[in-house]
Amino acid sequence: MKKFSVLFLGIILIFVMIGCSNFSTATPTTTSIPQISSTETSSMSLLSTPTNISVTANVITFNEVENATKYRVFIYDATEQLAGEYNITNNFDLSLLIGLGSYTLRLIATGPQYLDSEFSEQVSFSIVSPNQTNLLEGADMNNFEYIRWLGRTFYDEVKEAKYFYFTASGFEVAFYGTELKVTLIATKYSDVNHQAYVVALVDGEEDPTKGEVIVLNQAEAEYTLASGLENGYHKVKLLKRSEAIDSDTAVKKVTTDGYFTTPPLAKSFKLQFIAASSSTGYGNLGSPTVDKTSGNSDGLRAFAYLTSFLLDSEISIFSASGWGVTRGWNTSGQINEIENIPNGFLYTAIDASNKVLTGNGKWNISNYVPDVLVVNLGTNDFNASGYSSMTLENKLALVERFKTDYTNFLVLLNNMYPNAKIIVAYGLMNEQKNLETPTLEIVSDANTTIGKEVVYSFVMEGAGTLGNPYGSNSHPNVQTSMNVAEDLAAFISTLTGREVLREMID
Repeated sequence: MKKFSVLFLGIILIFVMIGCSNFSTATPTTTSIPQISSTETSSMSLLSTPTNISVTANVITFNEVENATKYRVFIYDATEQLAGEYNITNNFDLSLLIGLGSYTLRLIATGPQYLDSEFSEQVSFSIVSPNQTNLLEGADMNNFEYIRWLGRTFYDEVKEAKYFYFTASGFEVAFYGTELKVTLIATKYSDVNHQAYVVALVDGEEDPTKGEVIVLNQAEAEYTLASGLENGYHKVKLLKRSEAIDSDTAVKKVTTDGYFTTPPLAKSFKLQFIAASSSTGYGNLGSPTVDKTSGNSDGLRAFAYLTSFLLDSEISIFSASGWGVTRGWNTSGQINEIENIPNGFLYTAIDASNKVLTGNGKWNISNYVPDVLVVNLGTNDFNASGYSSMTLENKLALVERFKTDYTNFLVLLNNMYPNAKIIVAYGLMNEQKNLETPTLEIVSDANTTIGKEVVYSFVMEGAGTLGNPYGSNSHPNVQTSMNVAEDLAAFISTLTGREVLREMID
């Protein structure tokens, strides 16, 4: 029985071996994966690289590539580690993929029968909360949560723009990101003698010589105030360098590639300047043989701004070239009850039409309460057209009118700002012959009317003196303004105890 079993198992084993031999030699019927040969690869075209990539409010946009069907984004965190790679489309919300924070990305285009494009340039961006914003426009111009206005401003609801008028006026913002852009509108943009000039100061810089100068040579345009910054917290201040009568200027939009945060606080000490041409930097970059233009005039290197710079103070300037207390070049030498500095000071501005801007109503004096007012007026009252041909009687009458109107203005300023010191400055245009005696009488009369000493006289270094050449049209050049600013800052320090905190610009 055992022999039979062994024989039977042997026969079965032989049949199994024969069957296996037949199966292993059969031709398989399988589906193969098509392969692209090296010849085919070499004939394929390379897709173009995506360009003009930006991320605004978390949404990525770019110029789409012809024949591309997909786009692959590579996102890196702040440590430059790969945070993820994803297939996306144009106008895709990246906040659906990654959390809040600062990132960089690179993009490639892909498509069938084409080679993937090369990597795009690296782009920095931030993912922000829906409660944060990277765009200020329209009514946001009055949203002081994100923007701090400097000097006298007015929001035009029709034009949806915030106007800033005088020298050293503008705005300041703070943001997280790498760049800041602003859309500005301007009048007289095609007139090279009156184009507006502005200066962008980044991350707390106050020295006007270290800012980015921008000429507003278009009716409306977007300008980059800062770019290529390290991704993080930054501050940018934009100041007008030219004067109000050269060009009306306004802000329509401010944008960043990150998001805005609370703007820097105002400084604790405030100066108000009320003056004429010399505080605007009239021709201070020019020479006696060259007429004044907005290009050769730098109000941020005139005595008013430089005094504020030395004291690290806030500044507001109300001034216009050729204007006086009673009359000026702006009135062709005629006494004018409207077009004069004391009346104009009650309103928002003097605009590019060289008129008091009454249409916006009166200025709210509580918007800016100074610790010190510096008033530098009178030159134009006594040198405007027609003065030299006046009779002695008319000249004496003009002096009396000047004294009365100037004294009344100083008393009004004291009523507006009862806690402020008032400095009456003169001499910058070498006008002591006509101005010194009446100015000292005005200071005395104002203090008598007020009932205490709050008004002080201050003699300024004259243009063209001490070896300093004139600027344009016999006005002080930058060096004279620097000398005056140092003396004036020291005088203000003595009056108020406010220390001089900076050295003069180079």
